[in-house]
Amino acid sequence: MEKFALLQDKLGEELKRSVPLAKFTSFRLGGPASYFYTASTPEKLARAYLLANELNIRHFVLGGGSNIVFADSGFDGLIIKDECDRFEIEGTTVTVQSGVSYNRLVDIAIDHSLAGLEFAAGIPGSIGGAIWGNAGAWGRSIGDILERAVLIAPDGQVKIVEPDFFQFGYRHSRLKTDPHLILSAKLKLASGDRAVLAGKAAEIRRIRREKHPTWEGSAGSVFKNIKSPELLPAGRLLEEAGVKGMKIGGAEVYEKHCNIIVNKGQATAAEVRQLAELMKRMAFEKHGLSLEYEITFVEP
Repeated sequence: MEKFALLQDKLGEELKRSVPLAKFTSFRLGGPASYFYTASTPEKLARAYLLANELNIRHFVLGGGSNIVFADSGFDGLIIKDECDRFEIEGTTVTVQSGVSYNRLVDIAIDHSLAGLEFAAGIPGSIGGAIWGNAGAWGRSIGDILERAVLIAPDGQVKIVEPDFFQFGYRHSRLKTDPHLILSAKLKLASGDRAVLAGKAAEIRRIRREKHPTWEGSAGSVFKNIKSPELLPAGRLLEEAGVKGMKIGGAEVYEKHCNIIVNKGQATAAEVRQLAELMKRMAFEKHGLSLEYEITFVEP
Protein backbone atom coordinates (compact mmCIF):
# COMPACT_ATOMS: atom_id res chain seq x y z
CA MET A 1 0.00 0.00 0.00
CA GLU A 2 1.38 3.46 -0.90
CA LYS A 3 2.25 5.97 1.82
CA PHE A 4 -0.78 8.19 1.21
CA ALA A 5 -3.15 5.25 1.56
CA LEU A 6 -1.40 4.08 4.73
CA LEU A 7 -1.69 7.54 6.25
CA GLN A 8 -5.26 8.13 5.12
CA ASP A 9 -6.36 4.80 6.56
CA LYS A 10 -5.49 6.14 10.02
CA LEU A 11 -5.95 9.89 9.61
CA GLY A 12 -9.05 10.01 7.44
CA GLU A 13 -10.21 12.51 4.84
CA GLU A 14 -8.45 15.42 6.56
CA LEU A 15 -5.24 14.18 4.97
CA LYS A 16 -4.55 16.02 1.68
CA ARG A 17 -2.06 15.67 -1.16
CA SER A 18 0.17 18.30 -2.79
CA VAL A 19 -0.80 21.28 -0.61
CA PRO A 20 1.16 24.51 -1.38
CA LEU A 21 3.03 25.66 1.72
CA ALA A 22 3.46 29.34 0.83
CA LYS A 23 0.11 30.35 2.33
CA PHE A 24 1.04 28.77 5.66
CA THR A 25 4.24 30.77 6.21
CA SER A 26 4.86 34.43 6.94
CA PHE A 27 7.48 34.51 4.17
CA ARG A 28 4.82 33.37 1.66
CA LEU A 29 7.28 30.94 0.14
CA GLY A 30 7.43 27.22 -0.48
CA GLY A 31 6.26 24.56 -2.86
CA PRO A 32 3.79 21.74 -2.15
CA ALA A 33 3.91 19.23 0.68
CA SER A 34 3.49 15.64 -0.49
CA TYR A 35 0.98 15.09 2.34
CA PHE A 36 -0.70 17.67 4.57
CA TYR A 37 -2.76 17.03 7.69
CA THR A 38 -4.47 19.57 9.92
CA ALA A 39 -4.65 18.56 13.59
CA SER A 40 -7.28 20.44 15.59
CA THR A 41 -6.89 18.48 18.84
CA PRO A 42 -3.90 17.14 20.78
CA GLU A 43 -5.17 13.61 20.14
CA LYS A 44 -5.09 14.15 16.37
CA LEU A 45 -1.72 15.86 16.60
CA ALA A 46 -0.21 12.98 18.54
CA ARG A 47 -1.80 10.37 16.25
CA ALA A 48 -0.30 11.92 13.12
CA TYR A 49 3.12 12.37 14.74
CA LEU A 50 3.30 8.82 16.04
CA LEU A 51 1.98 7.34 12.81
CA ALA A 52 4.64 9.16 10.79
CA ASN A 53 7.32 7.80 13.11
CA GLU A 54 5.85 4.29 12.99
CA LEU A 55 5.74 4.27 9.18
CA ASN A 56 9.12 5.99 8.91
CA ILE A 57 7.60 8.84 6.91
CA ARG A 58 9.48 12.13 6.95
CA HIS A 59 7.40 14.73 8.78
CA PHE A 60 7.39 18.31 10.02
CA VAL A 61 5.08 19.85 12.64
CA LEU A 62 4.09 23.33 11.48
CA GLY A 63 2.78 25.97 13.86
CA GLY A 64 2.44 29.61 12.85
CA GLY A 65 5.02 29.32 10.08
CA SER A 66 6.74 32.54 11.14
CA ASN A 67 10.36 31.41 11.24
CA ILE A 68 10.41 28.93 8.38
CA VAL A 69 11.58 28.85 4.77
CA PHE A 70 10.30 25.86 2.81
CA ALA A 71 12.06 24.97 -0.44
CA ASP A 72 10.59 25.96 -3.80
CA SER A 73 10.17 22.26 -4.57
CA GLY A 74 8.17 21.82 -1.38
CA PHE A 75 8.46 19.11 1.26
CA ASP A 76 8.73 15.41 0.42
CA GLY A 77 6.82 14.05 3.40
CA LEU A 78 4.00 14.81 5.82
CA ILE A 79 3.32 18.32 7.11
CA ILE A 80 1.32 18.22 10.35
CA LYS A 81 -0.37 21.59 10.80
CA ASP A 82 -0.86 22.26 14.53
CA GLU A 83 -4.15 24.07 15.10
CA CYS A 84 -4.68 23.02 18.72
CA ASP A 85 -5.69 26.35 20.21
CA ARG A 86 -7.47 25.85 23.52
CA PHE A 87 -6.37 27.39 26.82
CA GLU A 88 -7.32 27.43 30.50
CA ILE A 89 -6.60 30.02 33.19
CA GLU A 90 -6.44 29.17 36.88
CA GLY A 91 -5.29 31.96 39.17
CA THR A 92 -2.03 33.26 37.71
CA THR A 93 -1.34 30.09 35.72
CA VAL A 94 -2.20 29.70 32.03
CA THR A 95 -2.28 26.26 30.40
CA VAL A 96 -2.18 26.41 26.61
CA GLN A 97 -2.18 23.91 23.79
CA SER A 98 0.78 24.02 21.43
CA GLY A 99 -1.02 25.67 18.52
CA VAL A 100 -2.13 28.78 20.43
CA SER A 101 -0.77 31.98 18.89
CA TYR A 102 2.04 33.51 20.99
CA ASN A 103 0.86 37.02 20.15
CA ARG A 104 -2.78 36.17 20.89
CA LEU A 105 -1.78 34.73 24.26
CA VAL A 106 -0.39 38.14 25.24
CA ASP A 107 -3.87 39.63 24.85
CA ILE A 108 -5.51 36.69 26.62
CA ALA A 109 -3.23 37.23 29.61
CA ILE A 110 -3.87 40.99 29.65
CA ASP A 111 -7.64 40.46 29.45
CA HIS A 112 -7.30 38.45 32.67
CA SER A 113 -5.00 41.04 34.31
CA LEU A 114 -2.01 38.72 34.16
CA ALA A 115 1.52 40.11 33.78
CA GLY A 116 4.64 38.51 32.38
CA LEU A 117 3.91 38.07 28.68
CA GLU A 118 4.02 41.68 27.48
CA PHE A 119 7.52 41.19 26.04
CA ALA A 120 6.01 38.83 23.46
CA ALA A 121 3.56 41.39 22.06
CA GLY A 122 3.76 41.28 18.30
CA ILE A 123 5.86 38.11 18.12
CA PRO A 124 4.26 35.78 15.55
CA GLY A 125 4.14 32.01 15.66
CA SER A 126 2.68 29.39 18.00
CA ILE A 127 3.46 28.45 21.58
CA GLY A 128 4.96 25.16 20.40
CA GLY A 129 7.30 26.98 18.07
CA ALA A 130 8.13 29.54 20.74
CA ILE A 131 9.22 26.81 23.16
CA TRP A 132 11.17 24.99 20.43
CA GLY A 133 13.19 28.14 19.74
CA ASN A 134 12.89 29.83 23.18
CA ALA A 135 11.38 32.84 21.44
CA GLY A 136 11.43 36.19 23.15
CA ALA A 137 12.39 39.86 23.08
CA TRP A 138 13.55 42.65 25.37
CA GLY A 139 15.79 40.29 27.33
CA ARG A 140 12.94 37.90 28.15
CA SER A 141 11.88 34.60 26.60
CA ILE A 142 9.22 31.96 27.03
CA GLY A 143 11.65 29.78 28.98
CA ASP A 144 11.51 32.38 31.78
CA ILE A 145 7.82 31.78 32.42
CA LEU A 146 7.44 28.10 31.55
CA GLU A 147 6.43 25.97 34.53
CA ARG A 148 6.04 22.62 32.78
CA ALA A 149 5.10 21.08 29.46
CA VAL A 150 3.54 17.89 28.15
CA LEU A 151 5.54 16.19 25.40
CA ILE A 152 5.52 13.00 23.38
CA ALA A 153 8.80 11.32 22.47
CA PRO A 154 9.19 9.68 19.04
CA ASP A 155 8.72 6.25 20.69
CA GLY A 156 5.31 7.34 22.02
CA GLN A 157 6.33 7.98 25.64
CA VAL A 158 4.35 10.82 27.21
CA LYS A 159 6.46 13.11 29.36
CA ILE A 160 5.58 15.90 31.77
CA VAL A 161 8.73 17.97 32.01
CA GLU A 162 9.99 21.07 33.82
CA PRO A 163 12.07 23.89 32.26
CA ASP A 164 15.42 22.21 32.96
CA PHE A 165 14.52 19.49 30.47
CA PHE A 166 14.70 21.98 27.59
CA GLN A 167 18.22 23.24 28.33
CA PHE A 168 17.08 26.67 27.23
CA GLY A 169 19.61 29.10 25.79
CA TYR A 170 19.45 32.18 23.61
CA ARG A 171 16.93 31.22 20.89
CA HIS A 172 17.65 27.60 21.65
CA SER A 173 16.14 24.55 23.28
CA ARG A 174 17.06 20.89 23.48
CA LEU A 175 14.24 20.10 21.05
CA LYS A 176 16.34 21.37 18.15
CA THR A 177 18.59 18.31 18.47
CA ASP A 178 16.35 15.94 20.46
CA PRO A 179 12.92 16.06 18.77
CA HIS A 180 9.79 15.71 20.87
CA LEU A 181 6.22 16.75 20.09
CA ILE A 182 4.91 19.55 22.31
CA LEU A 183 1.26 19.07 23.25
CA SER A 184 0.73 21.77 25.88
CA ALA A 185 2.49 24.09 28.27
CA LYS A 186 1.77 25.65 31.65
CA LEU A 187 2.99 29.22 32.06
CA LYS A 188 3.40 31.00 35.40
CA LEU A 189 2.41 34.66 35.30
CA ALA A 190 1.62 37.28 37.96
CA SER A 191 -1.25 39.59 38.80
CA GLY A 192 -1.12 43.00 37.19
CA ASP A 193 -3.07 46.10 36.26
CA ARG A 194 -4.92 45.47 33.01
CA ALA A 195 -4.65 49.05 31.72
CA VAL A 196 -0.93 49.27 32.49
CA LEU A 197 -0.25 45.91 30.85
CA ALA A 198 -2.25 46.86 27.76
CA GLY A 199 -0.27 50.08 27.48
CA LYS A 200 3.05 48.23 27.67
CA ALA A 201 1.97 45.72 25.03
CA ALA A 202 0.71 48.48 22.74
CA GLU A 203 4.02 50.34 23.00
CA ILE A 204 6.03 47.20 22.24
CA ARG A 205 3.85 46.51 19.20
CA ARG A 206 4.31 50.10 18.03
CA ILE A 207 8.09 49.72 18.20
CA ARG A 208 7.95 46.40 16.33
CA ARG A 209 5.82 47.97 13.58
CA GLU A 210 8.41 50.69 13.11
CA LYS A 211 11.27 48.20 12.74
CA HIS A 212 9.61 45.23 11.08
CA PRO A 213 7.85 44.76 7.73
CA THR A 214 4.11 45.38 7.82
CA TRP A 215 3.02 43.96 4.47
CA GLU A 216 5.97 42.22 2.82
CA GLY A 217 6.54 38.53 3.42
CA SER A 218 9.25 37.98 6.01
CA ALA A 219 10.43 35.60 8.71
CA GLY A 220 11.77 38.24 11.07
CA SER A 221 15.41 38.18 12.10
CA VAL A 222 17.52 36.07 9.77
CA PHE A 223 20.43 35.67 12.21
CA LYS A 224 20.79 35.49 15.97
CA ASN A 225 22.50 38.31 17.83
CA ILE A 226 25.92 37.43 19.19
CA LYS A 227 25.53 37.31 22.98
CA SER A 228 29.04 36.55 24.25
CA PRO A 229 31.35 37.96 25.46
CA GLU A 230 29.21 41.03 24.79
CA LEU A 231 25.94 41.71 23.00
CA LEU A 232 26.55 42.37 19.33
CA PRO A 233 23.30 42.94 17.40
CA ALA A 234 23.36 41.06 14.12
CA GLY A 235 21.58 43.94 12.40
CA ARG A 236 24.36 46.37 13.29
CA LEU A 237 27.07 43.93 12.21
CA LEU A 238 25.34 43.40 8.88
CA GLU A 239 24.81 47.11 8.30
CA GLU A 240 28.50 47.75 8.97
CA ALA A 241 29.30 44.96 6.51
CA GLY A 242 27.44 46.85 3.78
CA VAL A 243 24.40 44.63 3.15
CA LYS A 244 21.89 47.49 3.18
CA GLY A 245 19.94 47.68 -0.07
CA MET A 246 21.15 44.31 -1.35
CA LYS A 247 18.74 42.12 -3.28
CA ILE A 248 18.68 38.89 -5.24
CA GLY A 249 15.63 38.53 -7.43
CA GLY A 250 12.56 39.25 -5.32
CA ALA A 251 14.41 38.82 -2.01
CA GLU A 252 15.70 42.06 -0.51
CA VAL A 253 17.35 43.26 2.70
CA TYR A 254 14.68 45.25 4.52
CA GLU A 255 15.34 48.97 4.32
CA LYS A 256 14.68 49.56 8.03
CA HIS A 257 16.59 46.58 9.45
CA CYS A 258 19.62 44.84 7.94
CA ASN A 259 18.88 41.54 9.73
CA ILE A 260 15.57 41.05 7.93
CA ILE A 261 14.94 39.78 4.41
CA VAL A 262 11.63 40.60 2.77
CA ASN A 263 9.75 38.97 -0.07
CA LYS A 264 8.90 41.83 -2.42
CA GLY A 265 6.21 39.69 -4.02
CA GLN A 266 7.95 37.32 -6.41
CA ALA A 267 10.85 35.98 -4.34
CA THR A 268 11.80 32.31 -4.34
CA ALA A 269 13.13 30.34 -1.41
CA ALA A 270 16.36 29.84 -3.36
CA GLU A 271 16.80 33.60 -3.68
CA VAL A 272 16.23 34.08 0.05
CA ARG A 273 18.82 31.42 0.81
CA GLN A 274 21.33 32.92 -1.60
CA LEU A 275 20.89 36.41 -0.15
CA ALA A 276 21.17 35.11 3.42
CA GLU A 277 24.38 33.24 2.61
CA LEU A 278 25.83 36.36 0.98
CA MET A 279 24.95 38.45 4.04
CA LYS A 280 26.56 35.87 6.32
CA ARG A 281 29.73 35.83 4.23
CA MET A 282 29.99 39.62 4.16
CA ALA A 283 29.59 39.82 7.94
CA PHE A 284 32.36 37.26 8.38
CA GLU A 285 34.68 39.09 5.98
CA LYS A 286 34.06 42.39 7.78
CA HIS A 287 34.12 41.25 11.40
CA GLY A 288 35.59 37.75 11.45
CA LEU A 289 32.39 36.57 13.13
CA SER A 290 30.17 33.73 11.91
CA LEU A 291 26.49 34.56 12.31
CA GLU A 292 24.11 31.73 13.24
CA TYR A 293 20.73 31.41 11.56
CA GLU A 294 17.62 32.19 13.58
CA ILE A 295 15.30 31.19 10.75
CA THR A 296 15.03 27.56 9.68
CA PHE A 297 15.55 26.48 6.10
CA VAL A 298 13.63 23.22 5.65
CA GLU A 299 15.18 20.89 3.11
CA PRO A 300 12.86 19.50 0.42
